[in-house]
Amino acid sequence: MGKNILSSIKVKSLKIIKMHSGNVMHALKKGELKKWSFGEAYFSKIKFKKIKAWKYHKKMVLNLFVPVGKVKFVFYSEKENKFMTIKLGEKHYRRLTVPPNIWFGFKGLSRTESIILNIANIKHTKKETLKCEKNKIKFNW
Repeated sequence: MGKNILSSIKVKSLKIIKMHSGNVMHALKKGELKKWSFGEAYFSKIKFKKIKAWKYHKKMVLNLFVPVGKVKFVFYSEKENKFMTIKLGEKHYRRLTVPPNIWFGFKGLSRTESIILNIANIKHTKKETLKCEKNKIKFNW
């Protein structure tokens, strides 16, 4: 049996520079991601206890950050019928690099609205993305 696709998700701790007037939070530096090109960047918001699931990218590599709030990300490998969860937020400030071909969703954990930044390698298109209803993939959120 081959490598579990969920093990190809990478988590990198990021630097926060504490400043009296407001912190500086690093995201991505040129050359950090090998064989990668910029496609687009966008923000998503998620409210407390709300869930956005499930989405699947055929080609897009995601680089996810949560500079405001706290979010639980859930990844699902259909082939192995396995889940993986990772929490990101201001106190767990990291970059999450997610390759294509993995189902994922996320839940807001912060009482205030959380903000997610995705810096992707390609532009988003409907042809490149699959979606399914939240209850189709069984997970105890």
